[in-house]
Amino acid sequence: MGEQDTRRKIVISISRKTCLRVGVAAFLLYVAITWWRPLLGLLGRAVKASAPLFIGIALAYMVNILMSVYEKHYFRRHADQAWVIKTRRAVCLIGAIATVLGAAVLLLGIVLPQLMEAVTVIKDKVPGILQDLSKNENIMKLLPEGIQDAVRKLDYEALVEGVLRFLSNGASMSAGLSSVTGIIGSFTSAFMIGFMGFIFSIYILLEKERLGRQFTRVFHAYLSDGWVAKIRPLVHVADGSFHNYIVGQVGEAIIIGALCGIGMWIFRLPYAGMVGAVIGVTALIPVLGCYLGAGVGALMCLSVSPVKALEFLIFIFCLQQIEDNLIYPRIVGTSLGLPGIWVLACVSVGGGIGGVLGMVLAVPVTATIYQLIRMDVQRRERQDGRRLTPAGVAGRLKQEEDT
Repeated sequence: MGEQDTRRKIVISISRKTCLRVGVAAFLLYVAITWWRPLLGLLGRAVKASAPLFIGIALAYMVNILMSVYEKHYFRRHADQAWVIKTRRAVCLIGAIATVLGAAVLLLGIVLPQLMEAVTVIKDKVPGILQDLSKNENIMKLLPEGIQDAVRKLDYEALVEGVLRFLSNGASMSAGLSSVTGIIGSFTSAFMIGFMGFIFSIYILLEKERLGRQFTRVFHAYLSDGWVAKIRPLVHVADGSFHNYIVGQVGEAIIIGALCGIGMWIFRLPYAGMVGAVIGVTALIPVLGCYLGAGVGALMCLSVSPVKALEFLIFIFCLQQIEDNLIYPRIVGTSLGLPGIWVLACVSVGGGIGGVLGMVLAVPVTATIYQLIRMDVQRRERQDGRRLTPAGVAGRLKQEEDT
């Protein structure tokens, strides 16, 4: 009787738990369907309000890469002394932040003056150059007859001014900011969000070990050992992919920007410093970034003469071949272990989904998924006691056909 009563209680308990879970799931599904739009709006406001925290986490992750390097080399011979241990974190954090800010200030100091000069030159010279090209019969013969008249009648001065006006204030116009007050308010809001994110990043970096221990305790408290064992490799692979991608992409951008600036200076091409800096910045966008920078550089050189623009395009084409075949595979591709076809595919898809940010994030995310799938395939192959090489696959297919 005692065993039957115990089994009956267990069945009742299980049935109650199952009913409760089903009821809660059904209620949540009903709420999600009925209040879909309000919930989606609430989620959007929550994400927007959490923007400083997300920015802080991203900044902390990137600065931590440089700070960790500084910590490894901070008085290595006296690493066990008390004064080194107490000052290591603060000094290395200040050094990493100063390095990032110094690089940003140096980059802006190189780009902004020459960019202002280039805009002036474009506004003054490019319309005349385009007008002269439209009068060149040899060039116009390359165009269809229906387009030739339209090209000749274009007001190139108004066209260039419109493009420059759109680039200068198109973002504010698209956002509906028609007044100076709105522009100032938008800038102030963006500055405060960025400043709060910066403060969050400092706190995260100062307490990163404690935060890591707290998250580990929470995982072990609320998740089973099996789930923890599954999540840990995922976090490790994702961290390695993002770390290698950031280091490799920044290193590749510095190298390609420096080579572009030096090469343009050697070949006497105009705006060498500015174009080299622009190429370096746009190279942070994988695969497509250098082409975007090349378009800006060609426009700058066109403001001087079409011949210089042609020389620049030939030079940047050769430099792009060096980057694709030597620099990028060795610095970024090797560190990620991601084949080139997947890099191009994920950049295209990520750009279509999230624009420039999607392009930047698509590569490390795809590399993480690629590594996880490869690890799972290798694990399954080890369990089967064989490796599915092309020859092995062909042999297995032949055996199946024979049977």
